[in-house]
Amino acid sequence: MLESKRITDGIWPQVGHLLAPEVVAELAGLAEEADREGCLSEVGLELLRHHKWPGLAVPKQFGGLGASLLECCAVQRKLGGADPGLSIACSMHLGSVGVWNEHYAKHPDMTWVFMEAVATRSLIVASAVAEPSLGGSVSRSTLRARKVDGGWDVSGRKGPLSFSASADLITLQFQSEADGDAPSEVLVALVSRSMPGLSTERTWDTMGMRGSGSDTLVLDRCLVPDPLVVYRGQPGAAADDDIVAGIVWFCLIITASYLGLAEAALGVAGGLLERSRIAHLDAVRAELPSFQGILGQQAAALLTLETSCAGLARAMDARQDPQLLLAAALGLKQHAVRIIPEALGALADACGGIAYSRASTLERFWRDAQAIRFHPPTPVPVAQYLGRRAMGMAAALDLDEAAPSLRRQVVA
Repeated sequence: MLESKRITDGIWPQVGHLLAPEVVAELAGLAEEADREGCLSEVGLELLRHHKWPGLAVPKQFGGLGASLLECCAVQRKLGGADPGLSIACSMHLGSVGVWNEHYAKHPDMTWVFMEAVATRSLIVASAVAEPSLGGSVSRSTLRARKVDGGWDVSGRKGPLSFSASADLITLQFQSEADGDAPSEVLVALVSRSMPGLSTERTWDTMGMRGSGSDTLVLDRCLVPDPLVVYRGQPGAAADDDIVAGIVWFCLIITASYLGLAEAALGVAGGLLERSRIAHLDAVRAELPSFQGILGQQAAALLTLETSCAGLARAMDARQDPQLLLAAALGLKQHAVRIIPEALGALADACGGIAYSRASTLERFWRDAQAIRFHPPTPVPVAQYLGRRAMGMAAALDLDEAAPSLRRQVVA
């Protein structure tokens, strides 16, 4: 008889030295309460801080754990299977820190100071990029800033923002007002969560991912000094190397988190099928080829995603140009948006009514999986971008409905 092995063995590296199995188990034990209360597991977050997780992607020379992108994805899979909400919040942190790492590797500058602080003090970074009314764009903001002496006067709201109340630092994306000949710009600043004028409003009341702490950051006349601005660019443009590297990192990290959820759901579904008896067949569902086939089909779909995610992470670690990997990373995320919710639905169908009960972890995983649709860049602008790229047309990750036929229309 063949030795039993995990279905993903050989795809991902072992990462127990980066996040111990007993820590993963403890996080899993806290996830149900976080979901029930609709709040981030602060105990789980402190556990991660204690074990130096915030410095996961920071090079060892700056006090971090020195994990590669592939290892970061493997760790996120573990977190995703234990506490999906916390894992999603952690993906936002890793997206920011990963970009600093990529930037420093090409342009050694003072970025090491940020990374060293995160690693040695176990600081958490929130990524204030997403907001409503952007159509999934990652290079615009409705958060407006007015130029003042020495910096920017910023007021408005940012949400949903994971770690909005728990972060130590925030990568804040906002947009300047056009002023005379000076056009509007998109700016990113690294600010302290304790900055005067910052507060959190509890707005995260959702079906799934309830434990991600993705509330709303409120800014009331916040003064962002010029030296804290780390990026300036044109609204709607996302061709800068750092932005592209950040998108690739995020696509892989977020996909890996949901793959961890899906793998855990496969395990839960297998357990339910082994306990669910069909009386007139005198057999449990797990013994029947029809139910084995259902799990097999979903496992095949998920394994394709797993292999692609790991392969792209290896390419980034080998210092492939992120510009050349962007389309593939977006395609991976686009497939994950469809495949993972479908897989969770099929697993629930196979397990029957028990999967719809709050007594089943599968019910929580099913709800959590639906959130994958809403992480920017979202499916509509991504599909447009990939379609234009496939036809050799100019493309940007910015929803554009100004088709030539529309521009030629004359309004009566």
